[in-house]
Amino acid sequence: MRKVAVFSVLLVAGLAISQLADGLPSTVIRLATTVCLAFIMIHVGYEFDIDKSRPRTYAWDYFVVFTAAAFPWVFVALYFVFVLAPPELWWHPDLWKETLLQARFAAPTSAGVLFSMLAAAGLAATWVFRKARILAIFDDLDTILFMIPLKMLLVGNRWQLRLVIAFIGALLVLAWRHLHRLTFPIACRG
Repeated sequence: MRKVAVFSVLLVAGLAISQLADGLPSTVIRLATTVCLAFIMIHVGYEFDIDKSRPRTYAWDYFVVFTAAAFPWVFVALYFVFVLAPPELWWHPDLWKETLLQARFAAPTSAGVLFSMLAAAGLAATWVFRKARILAIFDDLDTILFMIPLKMLLVGNRWQLRLVIAFIGALLVLAWRHLHRLTFPIACRG
């Protein structure tokens, strides 16, 4: 339970620091958030195992994650437009473009937090933990896949974005084919 308390304090501290970081240079903020996000994503992927003989169960898991990510995103976007924006701008396309992007970052996602809290509580051997790990990884993938159409909406259908789509597709194929070919120790010594 001590780890749960430490993780909770770190979450609250991160929220407080983010509000105080307004005066820092954007490169410092970007570097700090990228390092923290990389740590979370790598931690979620520890010992990730996927049973390739049951792809339909993962398709259903992905659908659950898709709806769990899409509904809050859409509801936050609707709130931003119909509550925060003046009524004369409600149907302006530029407002919707910007709002959809902002709502993607403002919408809550809970899979990664749930996974971290279950690990901190010592529940790593439970089926709930294994399911939360899969959902957290699919949630990260879903966020990346949501961002590409949003970027296309904002900047247009550029060749660079098609290149990103091809690169992500190639990485997914490589990950599927070569999952667990190399093993790396992850235990901390000390």
